[in-house]
Amino acid sequence: MVFYCEQCGECCSHLGLVHSITEDHGNYEFVVFNRYTNESDVVTVDADKYTLYDDKSIFTKLPEACPFFRHQPGSEKAFCTVHLTRPEICRDYGCWRMLIVNSTGRRVGRIMFSRYLCWEDPLVSRIFEECIDPVNEQDDARWDKLVIRVLNERGYTVRT
Repeated sequence: MVFYCEQCGECCSHLGLVHSITEDHGNYEFVVFNRYTNESDVVTVDADKYTLYDDKSIFTKLPEACPFFRHQPGSEKAFCTVHLTRPEICRDYGCWRMLIVNSTGRRVGRIMFSRYLCWEDPLVSRIFEECIDPVNEQDDARWDKLVIRVLNERGYTVRT
């Protein structure tokens, strides 16, 4: 299943608890320390994002955000200002493999990693418990089709 970033920013909105800048080398080059892995990486702000990086106002709203996370002014789109040189842990991250939205387009759940349901709507959780969890389908492609069919039949849309 192909991952497509919606640029919602959820992945980075609390990564300031993980990543911290330990050195500023100047010219928008930094050493960032990962508190989970105890690894340090040298990152450089992408040249087209200098102005975006210089705007620190996001930390008023999201004080735990990654030090390189920003929103484009006037937009809800989120950006990594060091995207080209971001640490490996960030490169490997995919926040969901299926996004479940209701009839109004509001997110109500996500399938994370292999088959873990992260739900925001109790009805979605109940549908999984009653209709999907009991099915012993080992093939991921067939399981994905089952999830999509079951949720579509109940008025949800699944984005993959």
